[in-house]
Amino acid sequence: MLVVLLGVLSLLMLLAAGLSYRAGLQEAGEMFDARLVQSSRVLLSLVDEPLSDLSAFPGDPIVLRGWHGRADGVGEALAFKDGHAYENKLAFQIWAPDGRMLLRSDSAPTAPMASLSPGYADVDIDGAQWRTFTLRSPQGRWFQSAERSDIRQELAEDIAVGTLLPLLLALPVMALVIWLTVAWATRSLRKVSTDIGERDLDRMTPLDDTKLPEEVHGLVRAVNELLQRLDLALARERRFIADAAHELRTPISAVKVHADNARLATFDEERQESQRLLARGVERVERLVSQLLSLSRTERSIGKDAFRKLSLDALVSNEVEELRALAASKSQVMNLVLDTADVFGDEFSLGLLVRNLVENAIRYTPEHGVVVVSTEQTGEQCVLTVEDCGPGIPKDLQDRVFDRFYRVIGSGAEGSGLGLSIVQETLDAHDGGITLGTSQCLNGLKVTVKLPSRGQQPS
Repeated sequence: MLVVLLGVLSLLMLLAAGLSYRAGLQEAGEMFDARLVQSSRVLLSLVDEPLSDLSAFPGDPIVLRGWHGRADGVGEALAFKDGHAYENKLAFQIWAPDGRMLLRSDSAPTAPMASLSPGYADVDIDGAQWRTFTLRSPQGRWFQSAERSDIRQELAEDIAVGTLLPLLLALPVMALVIWLTVAWATRSLRKVSTDIGERDLDRMTPLDDTKLPEEVHGLVRAVNELLQRLDLALARERRFIADAAHELRTPISAVKVHADNARLATFDEERQESQRLLARGVERVERLVSQLLSLSRTERSIGKDAFRKLSLDALVSNEVEELRALAASKSQVMNLVLDTADVFGDEFSLGLLVRNLVENAIRYTPEHGVVVVSTEQTGEQCVLTVEDCGPGIPKDLQDRVFDRFYRVIGSGAEGSGLGLSIVQETLDAHDGGITLGTSQCLNGLKVTVKLPSRGQQPS
């Protein structure tokens, strides 16, 4: 910001200085031209009448003597009691109507300084450039005033430099003031950046927004909100790792025991039983790891920017088709009652929701049982219903089954206790709701999920 400000202002100052210099030269030239005219008029008014007597007697012209000393410097160094150093750079002449010179300054030549015609002219006299002005009186006499161009240029440059110098001197002062002002104004940003840069990785406390300028509050609030989200994400990761380590310890230990038993078995029956238990344990670990990964991905990837319009009935149909083999292994009947229902959400996480609900129904439904899955759209909501003829869930435990790794004792089915946790995470992200009840037709568990319909983007 400093570089841009100083660069732009420097360019503007230089441009302004150039324009001022040019304007100074122009104004000085105009002033000197006006002085020439004024000198001619003063000369005319003072000597035109007395020259009438002189014109009757031919002779040498009158010569007015000036100061011809040498002086250097400026101001008072050029002024003396008996004259001025610039006198010899000023000249005038008076000519009679018949072309005879009547009067001149000793700095003027004997020949006309310019043609005898009214107005300005730039001429070369004895190798020097002069600016002249010629004026004719009512009696027909010609009055000429002249000024050396070098003195005009010198004086004009002095005026222009006098105008330009304050601007040039003001530039470094302005740069210093801008630098100090910007440094003072951005001290709060440096404090905030230092605070963030020196923080430990685990320190997620909000930044202090007191004693900060109002312009920085928005930035600090945004950073604090980010820190809050990061703190929640890290806490979720820590909880996930702790839960995963705790839950994997038991099945992995069981797998090791069954593997050792199979290796040390002396009879085929013992070895076969150990191998069966080993395969079952590996299957349990595989399912647990799969659900842990699904839960982690659900927590991480559900973002409102990934939401889009989806057909809930088509999504349910696809997920159920993939689970028909599991239902067939238990000789179960899968009934689908799918009405058109459109939702606005994330396809992957909603697919996990449907898969977990239907898979839970299949696992807890006894052999030759029935599972019914239905969808419908009622007003501004889509409703997904999954019913089974399993043991159901007691009312006093229906709130706890959404906790991670919680399983109802005595249900008779294996699981990791993560399925409904995944469902709850998905519903929280989609502003949806879930209720557990008893199926009227199957006497088992009835799960009802409500999601916002198409056109209502979750907040």
